[in-house]
Amino acid sequence: MSLKSISQTRWKLEPQSVSIYPYGLSYILGVILAVGFGVIMFLYVKYQNTTISESLPLVLGLVLTVILFWGFAGTAIVFDNRTGSMRKLLMGFIPVNTIPFAKLQGISPVSNLYGSYKYRLFRKDNKFGKGILVSCAYTKNDDPNAVAFIDEAVTTIHGYLNAYDTPADYVAAPITDYKYFAEQGGKYILKKNKVGSTILGLALFAIGIHELTPVAWLGHDLAIGRICMLIFAIVGGPAIVLAGFTNITLDTLGRTLERKSPIGLGNKIYSFDDYNGVQTVRKSMNFIYTGTEVRLYFLKPDGEKQDVIVLQSFYKTSNVERFIQEVQSILKSSIRR
Repeated sequence: MSLKSISQTRWKLEPQSVSIYPYGLSYILGVILAVGFGVIMFLYVKYQNTTISESLPLVLGLVLTVILFWGFAGTAIVFDNRTGSMRKLLMGFIPVNTIPFAKLQGISPVSNLYGSYKYRLFRKDNKFGKGILVSCAYTKNDDPNAVAFIDEAVTTIHGYLNAYDTPADYVAAPITDYKYFAEQGGKYILKKNKVGSTILGLALFAIGIHELTPVAWLGHDLAIGRICMLIFAIVGGPAIVLAGFTNITLDTLGRTLERKSPIGLGNKIYSFDDYNGVQTVRKSMNFIYTGTEVRLYFLKPDGEKQDVIVLQSFYKTSNVERFIQEVQSILKSSIRR
């Protein structure tokens, strides 16, 4: 059994239930910790002139940590069609979350900025939130484990959930007042906070220029951190200002999406006919959530690779859902014309 197979998503199909085990990577982390702790204990006992019995509290703490990692690897997401509910069982037996099928939207892939993606389970009242993790990370769309997971586990689970759907779940209220777009004669222009972008961008640029003067706060050495900060401030500052004045327009008459910057950098025009879907990308830094990007994909009839444009980024997931509803409403109004 390879390390990859241990870390992959596992699932168990039963007549009226599906159990998913997405945390296999914790098995490997547990082994790594066990080896690392073993080396630490050996060095501690040898060079501190102590014995295992004298170091028993430390030994128990290290052993407990490894056991917890191995136990976490057994955490299961159980979809029970007999009770019509999903249960998350920590370590495979401790219930920590129960959600009725009627409140679940389904399982969808969620990409990140590094190119990998995971499958998460979402509620109907929070379709673009964090969701509940139900798979390991994948880097290829045709990963055999991912394909089998969709074909066997996800398809069965969605069959369970569909039986609890009602027509009202998918009836969206018509949008008559747009929060994120300004309408001008059939053209919808994405609203931007130009004042905020200008202030932030100029402030960053000013800090970068200041750091090049004799009174720089960070000194004058060539440390990597200082160089990165200078690049971020001097280049990123004007980029933020430019982004604030870059217009994105959805033209329902010409059936196009146009991105136009003041200096002509990165100008693009896409036809609504080439629209190939919307996707959200959750961003994080050091495992801390920093926002969700909304991206539109376009694929020309003779093209092999999709073009992607980032429309907006939000921190609140409720704003993401409203924004996507507005974009889809605009696209549908163009079709009706």
